[in-house]
Amino acid sequence: NISQTFHFGALLASTAVFPGLCILGLNVSNWIRVFSQNGADLGPESVIQISAVSSIVGAWVGAFPIPLDWDRDWQEWPITCMVGNLLGYMTGLVISAIHLCVRYNQLRKHKVT
Repeated sequence: NISQTFHFGALLASTAVFPGLCILGLNVSNWIRVFSQNGADLGPESVIQISAVSSIVGAWVGAFPIPLDWDRDWQEWPITCMVGNLLGYMTGLVISAIHLCVRYNQLRKHKVT
């Protein structure tokens, strides 16, 4: 299971950590600001925050079917966690796109009036 766990960790890092490294860099204060409550600015930082949290939550939710005694091939470690991670990441991207549209329209209304 070492290889499977390594690949799951690499996938989780590529969806939760790597986008943040590309935008925020290695500055710890930026990471703390983005991942604190309501700390992300509107734009790439909010996309990073929402997609990273949703990919981690998706991987966590994906672990639920593992202990069920169905004896299915898709139920083995880490298949469900990887699928949950990817579904969570995609859901986070959709949610962050909707969030950006709503917030942009709200800000535009306040600046015009």
